[in-house]
This record gives sequence, structure tokens and C-alpha cells, in this order.
Amino acid sequence: MTGVVQFMRGLVMAALLLSAAGTLVEATGIVGREAAKAHQRGGIKFKWLNQQLVGGGQ
Repeated sequence: MTGVVQFMRGLVMAALLLSAAGTLVEATGIVGREAAKAHQRGGIKFKWLNQQLVGGGQ
């Protein structure tokens, strides 16, 4: 009986690992596409980004 439980537990763990890996691959693809779009638009201006993050006084 414990062998069956361990087998089922192994299947569940494998499914969770595969789904996490798939999600990571998908997220990497999305980030890559967005980076390519940003590069085509000329990138990001770090002065503007810093002002957005810390609230520029200008």
C-alpha cells in the first residue's frame, strides 16, 4: 500500500515540476518579446525610470 502512495506522490510531484518548468519557459518567452519591442522603440531612458521609481523633484 505504501508503494502505491509513494508512486502517486511521485506522479504528483513530477506534474508540479513540469508545470512550473512550463510556466517559467512561457514567462521567459514573454519577457524576451517585450525586450525586443523595447529595443525596437529605442530602449528605456534610465533618467525617466529613476524619476518614476523615486519620484523626481522636477
